Amino acid sequence: MRIKFLSIIASLFMVSFVITSCFGDDNEVEYSPDATIHSFELDTIYGINYKFTIDQQKGEIYNEDSLPVHADTIIDRILIKTLTTASGIITVKSKNDQDSIIIMDGNQVKDSMDLRKPVTFKVYAPNYQYTKTYTINVRVHKHDPDSMSWNYRGGIDNAITGEQKAVILNDEILNYSVVNGTLKVYHSQIGSKSSWGLSTVEGNIFNNTLPASILSYEGKLYATSSANNGLVYESVDGTSWNVSDLFSNKQISLLLAPLSNKITFIETINGKKYFNSTDEIKAKVVTKDEIKLQEVPEDFPISNISYTIYTTATNLEGIMLIGKYKDQPTVGNNTKTIVPWGYMGDIWTALPPSNSTSNCPAIENPSIIYYNNQFYIYGDEFNAFYVSQSGLAWKKANKFAFPNYNWNVSGIFLRPSIDDPEFRGRKNYTTVLDTKNEYIYILFGSETDVRFTENIKVAGSNTSAERGPYSHESEVWRGRLNQLWFDLAKYPKQ
Repeated sequence: MRIKFLSIIASLFMVSFVITSCFGDDNEVEYSPDATIHSFELDTIYGINYKFTIDQQKGEIYNEDSLPVHADTIIDRILIKTLTTASGIITVKSKNDQDSIIIMDGNQVKDSMDLRKPVTFKVYAPNYQYTKTYTINVRVHKHDPDSMSWNYRGGIDNAITGEQKAVILNDEILNYSVVNGTLKVYHSQIGSKSSWGLSTVEGNIFNNTLPASILSYEGKLYATSSANNGLVYESVDGTSWNVSDLFSNKQISLLLAPLSNKITFIETINGKKYFNSTDEIKAKVVTKDEIKLQEVPEDFPISNISYTIYTTATNLEGIMLIGKYKDQPTVGNNTKTIVPWGYMGDIWTALPPSNSTSNCPAIENPSIIYYNNQFYIYGDEFNAFYVSQSGLAWKKANKFAFPNYNWNVSGIFLRPSIDDPEFRGRKNYTTVLDTKNEYIYILFGSETDVRFTENIKVAGSNTSAERGPYSHESEVWRGRLNQLWFDLAKYPKQ
């Protein structure tokens, strides 16, 4: 219960004045000028006590850890469990902009309050001569921390209509594509929304086709040619390439992935293919082969390699890798599946699913990333992310998803747009992971006549609906798990 306050304050002030006068000069009582809030605490929210900070200088009270995204349905009527002042006299502005006294029960506000918007309190000192104003701002997450937020980052070039391969070199994203029969490289600073620069790859060492494999390590790019000539090329800018002396006297079939001290690759020796790796590249010396080379099995991916690097809880480096297989693996009742391969510095090991309910279904042009301490696989059609803790058992991710357009309310002439996007059905893409800022970048080439099938419910029954056609230009999107945005805001990476 709150009551109008101005007359009460006036009465209290007059009473205080009379009592002080009656005491006389010898017994004069001095009342404290303290008008500060000493402590503040709300009732529990989902069973949790959230700590509030009192900024005495700015007159602000706020929670550093934001409440869950749906907590506004709780704080619309919530008790202030602790509100401690020297006098216990506090007013608040009512809806009609009138000062009302807050009725206290000890240090607890007696009635619940609506704290969905900032509320201004005025605290009176015991001497009623001093007041201090505080704004109470209860922060609530605007986004579900377990879901993804996607942002459009501009276009590249609508001439990109074929395959692409992107890689990060230092603080730039480089995207390779064959345009009008010539291998081009588009480049842009990470985080930039400006237009992309364009260069022609010099020397035609890749025969105007995409590199068969390409990776970044220690400020350089390393790549192999689709000509399969056994050579590895290196570049410091992504445009000018030279034969690398790090792989001298070796016949390299495919680069696989880098670790902190070496690059792993497949080498051809006497007509057979073996896994191998360089030693410390920082020393610019390639030493002896590993003691015993592991022969590449027939079921290892043969091209279109996508890898991700991670570190275990015991600080061991690992690689998880997928790609295009000579024969697509199957599980259970001949269900086509993706089988990742793992490397922990010793041997390469296949990680097939144990059954058809824990597999990642076969996807064209698949990509794998290690993100938020989990593995994710996605690819053409962009139906979903598949997630795994270890790389063995996979399931479709729930809130961790791509933007989906609501076709049910689109009408006949409406189609997905930049402001209301749709990824499903798309096939022309490449991707990179900005590990410093925890962003997933997806670069789309332009496409027309994009279509897909969506399962929906009609009259309580499942049915399939044909969606599309729609088209999209060359676009760059970046996504990030909302929880990581919160974490980075508090603890930025160096």
